[in-house]
Amino acid sequence: MLKNKNGFTIVELLISIMILGFVIVSLLTAFSQQMKTDNNTNYKNTAITLAEAKIEECLKFPSSQINAIYNSPATNVDYIVMHAASRPIVSMDDPNINRQFRRTIEIKQDGNLSTITVTVEYGYIARNEDYPFSVVLTTQRGLL
Repeated sequence: MLKNKNGFTIVELLISIMILGFVIVSLLTAFSQQMKTDNNTNYKNTAITLAEAKIEECLKFPSSQINAIYNSPATNVDYIVMHAASRPIVSMDDPNINRQFRRTIEIKQDGNLSTITVTVEYGYIARNEDYPFSVVLTTQRGLL
């Protein structure tokens, strides 16, 4: 005759611990992947903001002044390092820091039309490698 026992057997306990462990590992993996995705999105949003800011800076001048300011045709490069507690630091020299942004401004004049292209490159860079990600914004301005 079977006796009614209260409680769990060792096998049931081990199976429940395995299932619980699998669920916890799955949740932690999903959480860490979400944090990585959020971080990448923040860098991309910052790169877009830096490109838009330079485009806006250029567009507040007439095309003839843009060419004079940036010595068109020319390519200007600056580097931006973001610090959490302070304003961004902009430098014309490469600070050689990972997680920095490199902003390139290229202005070309074709007749009465100036084309302004701003490229912001970002991401973790190893020695002698290119930036893995970039954002490119282009706009045109007619001569006034």
